[in-house]
Amino acid sequence: MKTVLLFLLLSPAMLWAQLIKIAPQDMQRKQSYVLLHDGSMVRGRIVRQDSSIITVIKRDGDRSFIEADQIVTISATRLDMAVRAGQAPATIFVLKDGSQVVGKFVRRDSTMITVRKKNGQLTYFEPELLVRVDTISLESADFSLATGPKFPNRFSPWLTMGVTAYNPEKGRFYYRNTFLLLNEFDYGITRNWSVGANFITPSSFLSSVNNNTFNGYFQSHSRLFSKFSVQVSNQFRVGLNVLYKDGAVSNTYKRGSLTFQALGSFGTSQQNVTLGYGLVSRGAQHIYQYQSMYYSSVPVYIDVHTPNQSFLTLGIMQKVSPSLTLISDSRVNLGTYNYYYDDNSEQVSLSFALRLDRQRHAFDLGLTGLVYNNNYYSYGKQVRFLPYLGYNLIIGKP
Repeated sequence: MKTVLLFLLLSPAMLWAQLIKIAPQDMQRKQSYVLLHDGSMVRGRIVRQDSSIITVIKRDGDRSFIEADQIVTISATRLDMAVRAGQAPATIFVLKDGSQVVGKFVRRDSTMITVRKKNGQLTYFEPELLVRVDTISLESADFSLATGPKFPNRFSPWLTMGVTAYNPEKGRFYYRNTFLLLNEFDYGITRNWSVGANFITPSSFLSSVNNNTFNGYFQSHSRLFSKFSVQVSNQFRVGLNVLYKDGAVSNTYKRGSLTFQALGSFGTSQQNVTLGYGLVSRGAQHIYQYQSMYYSSVPVYIDVHTPNQSFLTLGIMQKVSPSLTLISDSRVNLGTYNYYYDDNSEQVSLSFALRLDRQRHAFDLGLTGLVYNNNYYSYGKQVRFLPYLGYNLIIGKP
């Protein structure tokens, strides 16, 4: 059987008595033939039975996870009832929203299940969205049950300007471009840890800096960042995002600023609310202290501590259709504004965007706005709005 059945959490305490159990000789055999109710057969070595799931290692080394209630019998010899060529079984993946995906299981990673549909198209969905898996013969399969193209939001780590507690997929490079200016790269080292960097497109930035069009919407300096997160439960994930910004508005700073942001995402990677609290540490400034003409003419420099800046964030990510995700992102800077501390001049930043999801990339279209402090105005206005444009891409194998 070419289809690998996924691990499903059923009710083992209630069903265990009715399910087939593995005999000791089945575990000792190097090869067994497992016949399923749909007429298909799995050939391989049975290694374990957990609750209602039986694990079989096939000859090519792949593992099949089979529901015990789908098994007719287990035999040491090949069975005549095995599936005939051309009648390979199909799998129906039933999701929580009632939709169904008919196709063949391809792979599963830390965040997504990949299924190849009858027409050869790959579709993706999140493991926690799966309710059950049904296996039927292709001859009797009603492919009208399958829905149209469904594209998950594969860029769940990113809101618009902020982030969630989710990480990029392990072993994949993520790229994002914002306003055609800001370039970001993020790489999933493990399912819980990622690292990245961003920079401004030099030629475009030179033309925009003259009129400060994008002042406050993003930092003009390159940044390095890393995120570590842990899945606490099916509906809750926590993370810590650390960001280092290279340099500041004044070269008197002894180092670039460090940002520490604690994150908590409630829900799933497709639908969640993310709360965050952050602290910007700017270190100390090396400044000149004025000396009277009657004293030494040698300049005197001293180190002065720079106050930290704290902020709160709120992000909302909601899947509104099979290929569309609604994103809202906001940040409130706490404390008073001080230009000399390289502070953000905006008190509140707000954004709203629609993410057009596709298999390996996505477009973000929306609106972003800044509400400035009372003692700072941009173009004579305390509130500014700009269209938001972003492009997201996964680099590498699909």
